[in-house]
Amino acid sequence: MRSASVGSYLLLRRGGGVWGVANESVLGVGRQDREYHIQILSQTGAAQLLADEVLGVVDALEVWPLAGVLHRFWRGSSRGMAVHGGFPILVVDPDRPPSTLLLEEGLEEEDSLERGEASDGRAN
Repeated sequence: MRSASVGSYLLLRRGGGVWGVANESVLGVGRQDREYHIQILSQTGAAQLLADEVLGVVDALEVWPLAGVLHRFWRGSSRGMAVHGGFPILVVDPDRPPSTLLLEEGLEEEDSLERGEASDGRAN
């Protein structure tokens, strides 16, 4: 049976979900307009994540490996799952963060809206 790992995590909300980022991966947190920018360190360098809300830091979060059946629904990379305050948390793999959190995805969406395109690529 797999066991949980315990660590300190920054919790954030984005796209209706709650995400956890290991504190040792977090280089900085800032706010720009209504979004938070979280700079993280991975094996390939730094990356910027976006969050709608920073919920805080949990010092002793138990993170469990993803069960095999969950891979059917979550194809992205993850360090595991946890539950805190009644909310399920998907723990981010800093080497392969989900596109939902990446700054580049947010910029592409904003750029298309400025060009007058709907989110599905059609003209407004």
